[in-house]
Amino acid sequence: MRKAIEDEMTYKFSSVMHITDSSIVRAQIQKESYGFGTFVATRIAEVQSKSDPNEWWWIASGLNPADLLTRPQDPLNVAVVYSWKYGPEFMALPLEVWPISQSVNCELPDRIHVNLAQYSVHEETIIDASKFNNYNMLIAVTARIFNIVKVKSFKGVLKKLEPRSLKEAERFWIMQAQKSLPENWKKCFQRLGPFQAEDGTIMVGQRMERWLKHNWNQDSFILLPGKHPFTVLYISYLHRLDHAGVDVTLCKLQSKFWVPSARKIIRSIKRGCILCRKLDAKVEGQRMGQISDERMSPCPAFYHTAVDIFGHFQIKDNVKKRTTGKAYGVIFNCIVTRAVYIDVVDGYDTYSFLKCFRRFTAVHGYPDTVHSDLGSQLVSASKELKSDNNWNIHEITEFGAKEGLKWKFNRSADAAWQNGVSEALIKSVKRSLSMLIGTTILTFSDLQTTFFEIANLMNERPIGIKPGMDVELGTYLCPNDLLLGRASNKVPSGSWSTSGDTKKRLNFIQNVVDTFWRKWQRDYFPTLIVRQKWHTDKRNVQPGDIVLIKDTNVVRGKWKMGQVVDTETGRDNKVRDVSIRYKIQRPGKYKGQSDTVIKRSVHKLVVLLPVEEQ
Repeated sequence: MRKAIEDEMTYKFSSVMHITDSSIVRAQIQKESYGFGTFVATRIAEVQSKSDPNEWWWIASGLNPADLLTRPQDPLNVAVVYSWKYGPEFMALPLEVWPISQSVNCELPDRIHVNLAQYSVHEETIIDASKFNNYNMLIAVTARIFNIVKVKSFKGVLKKLEPRSLKEAERFWIMQAQKSLPENWKKCFQRLGPFQAEDGTIMVGQRMERWLKHNWNQDSFILLPGKHPFTVLYISYLHRLDHAGVDVTLCKLQSKFWVPSARKIIRSIKRGCILCRKLDAKVEGQRMGQISDERMSPCPAFYHTAVDIFGHFQIKDNVKKRTTGKAYGVIFNCIVTRAVYIDVVDGYDTYSFLKCFRRFTAVHGYPDTVHSDLGSQLVSASKELKSDNNWNIHEITEFGAKEGLKWKFNRSADAAWQNGVSEALIKSVKRSLSMLIGTTILTFSDLQTTFFEIANLMNERPIGIKPGMDVELGTYLCPNDLLLGRASNKVPSGSWSTSGDTKKRLNFIQNVVDTFWRKWQRDYFPTLIVRQKWHTDKRNVQPGDIVLIKDTNVVRGKWKMGQVVDTETGRDNKVRDVSIRYKIQRPGKYKGQSDTVIKRSVHKLVVLLPVEEQ
């Protein structure tokens, strides 16, 4: 390379410097070529014929940019490393301060003698077991080094591994691991019946030695320290055979070895196993968030409303009795008073939902805020309410805007618990339907009548402190106390004033409302303090985490794998909603695909690889 550069360029170089991080190579170039073997001597003679030995300098490996590619490197690291792209920083300094030298003393091997390695292998471990992540690889590498020692040549690497060589390598590591046992191991493990076998291996199970000999299994157990890398590698090897539970792996381990605190080590390995995380698919969680301010202060009925659509239900035509269709239920519930309005729609579309919404506002008026999940029909309704394409929708938009209507959607899709006030009531509605109609197919008007009656029954349900707690609490509190002024829709009893004074009538109505809110603050408000579930803090999902996305309508094995790109924190600095990117996998050859970004709740995610473990 040097000769080609000098021949092809018109420049004349005042000096040339060859800088290498190999002290042996530099020392060989300073010697005469006849002192070496044929392979090395030929190359040294060629180097000396085209360069001056005094032009060769030595530098530490850490300062040599060419050394980057002699070790495993991420291509991105090589692209951004300053010394690789622009040269080392010291080259911009005067030559006198360069960290290079020609006075490097090293022992120059004229010939390679393999027999020196025998002492290193047996007396001083030259293999770092902590650098391995595979038990079989560790044993195989150790066995090949033993083969090199036996044949006294590096050709021993090519020798086929035999069971005997593998057993010798395993026994070597057992002895190495047992060196870390305390010197007073007989006293420390006296309950296990320890003893030393003829080959020097420390065994346990002396008390049961006679019984153990009458079976086909191990006569005794080999004692291994729990913290040695060899022990951890062997347990990891047993776990990866079938990725079974802790007890199964422990049974396999105790068929040969006895490891103190083995169960704790197995649990740690299982927790860190990516495949086990994928197979177990334990979704993330987080402590229940703080209650919204809207639920904490009294307000008119349905002032803050949550809405959801459920079903479908089979209905029959009024004329063609044998013709059936589908209908869906729509539930509106007040998140403060827990009052319920249930209606039916004949289609799962925006227009049908908006007709039902107009019926609701005609009875109870427009609410201040409407909470809903990210269902397609409700999101579409919100878009149409804000558009001017349809004159009917434009009229509703004008009327809703005049009344100050605001729509609020859950942050993430497929997170029904974020609209839990509606989902809990839907369960009660379905239970009531199963009791009232069972499998009977009703007409649209019959189903609507049934829904209205169920809504009245649900408005009679007690909220807050249940009846029977204390006689001084009086009658129970229910949403009908505010809607009707009484618990049920029966004719009210009592003596009524026949006075025509409107002021007395107004005071009476106001007293009914005030009584409801006093009982609401006494019986219902304290129940909002208690978290029904999700009590403990969990790790916040972080950008960069590799996750499985749990989709409700997808088979478990088909869950998408993605990466968290953004997180949203609540008022208590807890992450409950995140943005995830993933690629849509289509059949055929991959031709490149842009990332798809979705929003999901952390309760729908399985964290496979946290960012701190990458």
